[in-house]
Amino acid sequence: MDLDAVTQRVQAFFSEVLAEKNRTRYHHGLWQSYGHVATPDGARRRVRFVFDLCELAHFSPEGKVILDAGCGYGVIATILVLMGANKVIGVDISEERLPTFARIIEDYQMGERLEAYQRTVEDTGLPNASVDAVVSNEAISHYYDIDAFLKETARVLKPGGVLLIADGNNAANPVRRRDTQRIWERFENGPPGEVHGHLLRTPYVEMRRQIIRSAAPELSEEIVEQMARRTSYMSRNEVVQAVRHYLASGQMPNSTFNPNRCPVNPLSGAHMEYMFYPPALARQIGSYGFRARHYAALGGAIPVWMSPLDRIFRLLTPLTLPLARAFRIVAVRLP
Repeated sequence: MDLDAVTQRVQAFFSEVLAEKNRTRYHHGLWQSYGHVATPDGARRRVRFVFDLCELAHFSPEGKVILDAGCGYGVIATILVLMGANKVIGVDISEERLPTFARIIEDYQMGERLEAYQRTVEDTGLPNASVDAVVSNEAISHYYDIDAFLKETARVLKPGGVLLIADGNNAANPVRRRDTQRIWERFENGPPGEVHGHLLRTPYVEMRRQIIRSAAPELSEEIVEQMARRTSYMSRNEVVQAVRHYLASGQMPNSTFNPNRCPVNPLSGAHMEYMFYPPALARQIGSYGFRARHYAALGGAIPVWMSPLDRIFRLLTPLTLPLARAFRIVAVRLP
């Protein structure tokens, strides 16, 4: 694979996708998160990031079938296709990002090599042993059930296939852990606004208030408030069940927010920046029939194109992990 050639193809493709004429066609977040991919430097950074991830795993995407678990707008999936993948299947639960990816595939007639499905990573609907690699880029920290994802990954991967994880939520880094806990607090309790690069529109406690009011309009605001504060970590259905149980028994739920525990969006079921100790995550992955190894990394959600320094960080992982913002995991599916 030629880095320069792939970079040119990626920039040309996303220059078309991100043209002003498409502003009303695709979700605005595509420009906010990936507008830079239409520029030479931005395209090169993204492509270099994917090249480095594949190199770390000794994996070539050429001719392969790949699952992008939590694909979002499909940028990484598209890069993998432009690197020569035979097919990349993207799954995501987002009602904003995934439809935009599907529309891009349709608009640019990429359907033979790109597929987009609004499905969970825990239930992809793919056949057993049908993919050569599973990629999770800045996505695993939002999965609802990590064990279910790993079980599904082990099912769909061919023996010898690889799981590639890149994520910026490295709990071994105390600064990253502190900043992420502040994100947790704001997303659970508010107020709305920007927090460490994330835009919060509706706090989770307010989402639960709305669910409770809808399920039981007769409840007083005082009871609604108490119940909203005592249904943290519950999904919409679980909140509704808690409301029904209260109406039948008078017993309040008792699931209150813990500032040391990642909150859950009650509408989507997604975690908000779950944190991982990479060695523990690698061991967890290994228990599902993988040979897994973790690495310290510099780049997080926005790839850092500093390959030589990143390689040093990886080589010195036991020493550099507490300093690294991010981590990588490469896991090979055992026969």
